[in-house]
Amino acid sequence: MTISLVAMDYSCSVQSMFEQPTHAGSIHSMFHRAVNVAIDGTMLSLLSSELPRMPNGVRLSSVMLEELLRGLGPGMEVLVGDGGLLIPGCNFSLCLLEAPPWEPRPDIEGYSWQCETVAQHVRLLALYLVDRPQRGGLAALVGQLLLGQAVQEMPLARMALPKMQLLARAAWEQDIAGVEEATRGLAGLGPGLTPAGDDVLAGFAAVMALLSARISADGTSRSHVAEVIAAVARPRTTVLSGVLLEYAARGEVAEQLGEVLLALALPAEESEAVLQAAEKLLAFGGTSGGDTLLGVLFGLRALEREFGDDLHSERDI
Repeated sequence: MTISLVAMDYSCSVQSMFEQPTHAGSIHSMFHRAVNVAIDGTMLSLLSSELPRMPNGVRLSSVMLEELLRGLGPGMEVLVGDGGLLIPGCNFSLCLLEAPPWEPRPDIEGYSWQCETVAQHVRLLALYLVDRPQRGGLAALVGQLLLGQAVQEMPLARMALPKMQLLARAAWEQDIAGVEEATRGLAGLGPGLTPAGDDVLAGFAAVMALLSARISADGTSRSHVAEVIAAVARPRTTVLSGVLLEYAARGEVAEQLGEVLLALALPAEESEAVLQAAEKLLAFGGTSGGDTLLGVLFGLRALEREFGDDLHSERDI
């Protein structure tokens, strides 16, 4: 007997995958609240309704996903297309047609952006991140990179620091060779399906793709920098992380990251709303939320011509 379900919602970015004729993929990995499907060189994520929306995601009720997980195994065939998804090995089918779509690109155009206000929010969030120490990851670098504080560098942070400084300067100068070198040093850095270096790159790339034309000190778009980051990182990291970086380079991001980016446009007196958005992002994953926020904040600082190193910026000369 086939178990048939209707998705709760799905990202607009995966809609075309379901509109095609049926094509085959396979189960890549499984977790308590997520199933990743490798298909056509990309990754589709089936997520519990308890998780935030993802640009590559389809969400199911937590109860149904839990039931599905009991019958799954890595490598099982998955058929996607014609409006649905079928896993023959466990008699499971999922219909997308009646589910509401979700737009993973934040409505940046619908907000008024003030560079001075964004800079105030960046400092607020940097201080907030400093006060929220995380085990592992790279978020602890926020004090040194954004606030000029001395921090005790762990081995992972010691490897990442010069590459992040290079990335910020190269992004500002639109030095593509420098962006490529920095990305090669950060991509795949750290353990897990989305290593810490990739999470930083994703936050940084999202800023370049979505906000650089609006708040950079010279008013110039650096969306091409985001594209370079994704292209260079893809063969050097995990499949899932590479896919999410490609989405970020197009300005398509996870729900909680989009909320942080939009909160940056709020007036300075609405700092509590900004912190609440950051809290949601930090709750995501073990260190992914903090590392992504670090990438966002450092990307924003780079657009102010501040690079987190001991060199003077052009503004100070």
